[in-house]
Amino acid sequence: MKFTLSQLEALVWVVRLGSFRAAAQRLNITQPAISVRLRELEQAAGAPLFERQSYRARPTARGRQIAWQAERVLEQAEALERQIADQEGLAGPIRIGVADTFAMTCGSRLMREIETRYPQARAELRADFSVRLDASLRAGELDIAVLTWPTPDPLVHIEPLIDMPLQWVASPQRLGDLAPKGRRRAIGPADIAHLPILTNPSPSNLYVSIADWFSTAGRQPGRLITCNSLGIMARLACDGTGLSLLPVGILREEIGSGRLVILPSSPPIAPHQASVAYRRDMPGSSLAQLAQLISEIAHDSELAHYRPTS
Repeated sequence: MKFTLSQLEALVWVVRLGSFRAAAQRLNITQPAISVRLRELEQAAGAPLFERQSYRARPTARGRQIAWQAERVLEQAEALERQIADQEGLAGPIRIGVADTFAMTCGSRLMREIETRYPQARAELRADFSVRLDASLRAGELDIAVLTWPTPDPLVHIEPLIDMPLQWVASPQRLGDLAPKGRRRAIGPADIAHLPILTNPSPSNLYVSIADWFSTAGRQPGRLITCNSLGIMARLACDGTGLSLLPVGILREEIGSGRLVILPSSPPIAPHQASVAYRRDMPGSSLAQLAQLISEIAHDSELAHYRPTS
């Protein structure tokens, strides 16, 4: 019996997905190419691999047996690829997605470390909302991403990194809007619903956290100012443009200098959990090595260690 890895790969994905079209999309080839590979494999096997009368791609008993064996063969081939990749290290283009928080605090170090440790790699960095990074990673448009709340997916490996506390912050000149007589207390949704709120646009996780917080009191913010950059939001908050809910790990300078003041909130707001996620179907173990590097950088960063008192 003569066969190729591409034929076995076609068989495995058609059986997994139940469709020639879905398998072709998954392997980024045409549906006729899938059909040719499987026809050649059937000729080598000497028996049909799929039931001809079935609407779906239903494997025969012989097809199921070969598909199960093909899984083992492909696993061994992937193990060999990983062994070779381990010897060669990270190389070529690597599509990396990072949330704004990580980009601001850890992006420079990550790029320096990749340049030093993996001189053959070419990092392509994209900063975006976690929701968009999540969709791009699952679609195969990114190889690895640092983001919050990634969606579980059989083709994506997810490793939790750190919790990132969120706090309402405002410039000192805005405090008069909250406590005209100088009183300081925990703010609730009713206290700031009338004030301008700086946030990422929907459907970002930050936007959702703000909406959920206001909904606990049956309120909605009266004026939202949306911005796609946390750094710009922090600057606008310092200038008194509005209040903002931000990860405190990016605010050491602003809080330390007094340009921003933390506003304790009631109810408290749950932290966002950062994770690193990468594609399981990439050859070799280089992405696992990169994920480990990202974990080391995140745990050494302000995101993990800066916890100012309110």
